[in-house]
Parts: sequence; C-alpha cells; structure tokens
Amino acid sequence: MFNDFPEQQAICAFFLDFVLLPRNTDASRGHLEHLLPLYQRSAHDSPLALATSSIALAISGNPHTRDSDQQLARTIFGRALRKASAAIRDPVESLRDETLLAVLLLGLFERLSAATGSNTGESSTDMTSTHNAGAAALVKHRGRENCTSSLAIGLLFAVRSQLVEHAIEEGMAFKRCPDKMSAIFRNLPQNSAARLTSVTINIADLRSCAQSALILPHSQAAEQEVNDLIEYAISIDLLVAAWAESLPDSWRWQRATGFDMPMQQTPSLNVDNTAYQYLDKSDVYTDLWVLSVWNQYRSARIRIQSIILSCIHYLGAAHEAQWYWRSIYAKMIAQEMADELCASVPFALGTKVSGGPGERDAVEFPYVLQGAAGKGKVGPEHTRAACAIGGWHLLGPLRTVALCEGEARMEGVLREGQGKWCEEQLERVGRVYGMTKADGKGEVKGEKMVENPLYGEQFF
Repeated sequence: MFNDFPEQQAICAFFLDFVLLPRNTDASRGHLEHLLPLYQRSAHDSPLALATSSIALAISGNPHTRDSDQQLARTIFGRALRKASAAIRDPVESLRDETLLAVLLLGLFERLSAATGSNTGESSTDMTSTHNAGAAALVKHRGRENCTSSLAIGLLFAVRSQLVEHAIEEGMAFKRCPDKMSAIFRNLPQNSAARLTSVTINIADLRSCAQSALILPHSQAAEQEVNDLIEYAISIDLLVAAWAESLPDSWRWQRATGFDMPMQQTPSLNVDNTAYQYLDKSDVYTDLWVLSVWNQYRSARIRIQSIILSCIHYLGAAHEAQWYWRSIYAKMIAQEMADELCASVPFALGTKVSGGPGERDAVEFPYVLQGAAGKGKVGPEHTRAACAIGGWHLLGPLRTVALCEGEARMEGVLREGQGKWCEEQLERVGRVYGMTKADGKGEVKGEKMVENPLYGEQFF
C-alpha cells in the first residue's frame, strides 16, 4: 500500500539515507543536518516542504525503472520554485531560516539533475553561479541580526562553503564573488570544517592570478610577478598545512587491518579486487564527514603544489637553482596527498560497484581489528551513510588527482597509474549513482563535468 504513495516513500528514504545520519559536528559544513527541525514545522505546501519532496523524488527516480518519480520531481520542483520566489519577495518570509534552506535545496535539485543527465537547461557552471549568488544575496538581506541561532549560523557557513568551493573550482578571485558577507562572518564561532574553508579562500585568488600571470610573454617584470606568485602560494600552503596541525587526535585516521573483499572477480562489471583499493592503501576514519574534510584539505594542497610547479616551469632554467628544493617539496607533498586521498576511497565506497545508493547488502568496508576476528568492523550507520553518499564525497578529490595525469606541469609527479586508478573510481561512482558526467577528465560528450552536487554532505 505504501508503494501507492511514491512521494511519501521517497521522503522517508531520503531522510533515512541522507539526512538522519550520525555525523561529527566539528566536520559539518553542509545544510542537510539542519533540515529535519525546519521541515517538521513547515506547512506541506511551503517552499521548504516542496523542495524536499522534489529532491527526494529525484534521488529515488534515479534508477531508470523509476522514471515516473523523476517526472513528479520536476513537477513539484516547479511549484517549489514559484513558492520560493514569492517567499523571497515577502519582507517577513525572506528573513526565515526555512526560506534560505529552501533556496539551498532548490540549488541542490538543479545540481543533482545536471549530475544524472536529467537537466536540459543551463550548464552546471551557470546554474551554480546563479544559485550561489541568490543564496549569498539572501544571506546579506537577512543581515547579522538574523544569524544568531546555531541553525542560522550553520546555514550561513554552508552558503560560504559553496561560494568558496565554486570560486576555487572556476579559478575566480573571491573578491568577485558576493563578498559583502564578511562583516556577518566576523567573530562567529567556527568548527574545524569552517576554519578550513577560511584558510582556503585565497586559493581562488591564487588560481585567478596564476591563470593571468602564466600566459604573459617572458620579461623581467613578468618573471618578477611569477616569483611573487610562488611566494604567495607558499604562504597559503603554510596556512593550509597549519590547519591540519591544529586538529584534535580524534580526527586522525587509522590504517585498516582488515578488508573482506569479494573472493571472485565480477567480469560483467569489469571489476576485480584491485579496483577496490589502490595498492595496499586503506584507511579508516571516525566517520564519512571527517574523511570528506580531510580530502578537501588534500585537494587544496595538491592545487597549490600544481600552481607552484607551473610557476617554476614558467621561469625555466634561469631560476631552476633558486626553486629547486621547493620543487622537490611540492612533488613530495602532491604525492603524499594523493596517496592519502586514494587510501580514503575504500572507507567511502567499500566494495560497492553498482545498485544505486539504497543497495547495501553484502557491501564490505575496511576496518581495524580489535581482538576477536571480525570485531572492529564498521557499524550499520557507516554502511548506510557510505552506500548512500560515500561516492559523492569523493567526486571532487578524485577528479583533482585524475586531472594531474593529464597536466604537463604535473607529469611524473605522481606514480604511474595513480591518476588512471582515480579515473576508474570516478567511473565506478558514476555507475553507482547513475551519473552521466563522472569521468576524470571532466568531460562527457563535450560537456563540462558538473561539480560535486553533494557538497557539504558533500551536498553542494
């Protein structure tokens, strides 16, 4: 009988597999953890309730056998969009947390649609810019006086995380992003995830400067600018590295001592046991969200090293001696970050290779033995979370490593085959979640790969 109500079924599954997951609050940087209390007090036809329904149906309708759910999701999304537009124009409704969260969820719906190929409208980059600008404008309209509760502060940092991540991805100087929110952020309490966002903001500006400087004709002035850019990159790298040193011991991962991988190969999916982990690297984390923030850190440091190496390559032999040891250090850090990132993949994906996010039977994850055989295996909470969204957490980080193999400045930096392995993991994520644009090169059929739609969970 319950199957006769696809919307209610989808909403229950969405809350169970995506919202009501145990998570380390110090690693939280998204907005779904704030959804339940606001959803419970929202009317059934409110922008928030309708946006939630549209996302739940979009996820449940991802398998091709549930196309009717996708169609219903688009219908409800249209209603949610109209309701949200009216709420934004209302002087009272525009200040409510529910309205801001509805806007974030509507953006999430568009990103999910782009990721699974069901969106036929704007490019994912244009959509991201539009939704980010809209959320930022709403935050500024609300003002600091409406950002006093812990829930409101959490939503505020979720918006900032989206802005920073998109600016870094696109190489836009952050000053070109909606930046009048600085006064609102000042003196607000930040968890470890938010502090990492704060120290990575300048990477967007660094990438923007590098894109301009490295195409300049060689001259004394240009070389001086690139030398200054290396110094700037080193200062940012020191800040990011200091963040890692400031974390409590509970954030550290452990090397796995057990991983019950399938004994047989799976020829139909072209998967053998080497696909589940890179070499013998497999680590266990406190939870999926701690893993996700660590991988944001690793991606940031790889990007910085890539820019440093690009600058050194631009300067050429005349400056080789000056930057020789910094070049060696950059290559060492890039390899270390890539190894740690690859070692996190088994904990996020386990042995899952297909079946959609809701399928978790017989999926195994690495664990740390604590005595008797089998003791120490991950619990059902992690299995549920990882099967539902583990792959989303890996999209951006895996793509960072996969792209290294195709960049001339990073040639020979990573060990042979590592970038290819990350591409294969991206394809694996694409199979699990029905994505059409999950390749490592960022392109499918001439289209740019969508950014991670689950950022912050990573939802956005």
